[in-house]
Amino acid sequence: MSRAAIIGGGVIGGGWAARFLLNGWDVAVHDPDPQAERKITEVLENARRALPALYDRALPPEGRLTFHADPAEAVAGADWVQESVPETLALKHR
Repeated sequence: MSRAAIIGGGVIGGGWAARFLLNGWDVAVHDPDPQAERKITEVLENARRALPALYDRALPPEGRLTFHADPAEAVAGADWVQESVPETLALKHR
């Protein structure tokens, strides 16, 4: 199974997480925001209703979603790393 790491779980990161997860990828998320899991769960609820309507075939079984406090843990073994932190250069460098 393929594995994506999402660094930053805001609106953009949540959208990426939903797209990968609902297409059968396992998804590991790192975001220091204590509300990240709640926010991504809300994005996923909306995507579960909307995304199937965009395809002319059934989606594969959903992947597994995990949250990680350490970004290195989130990206370990990832086939794809999606950086989705705010557009602040200092933050992106960190």
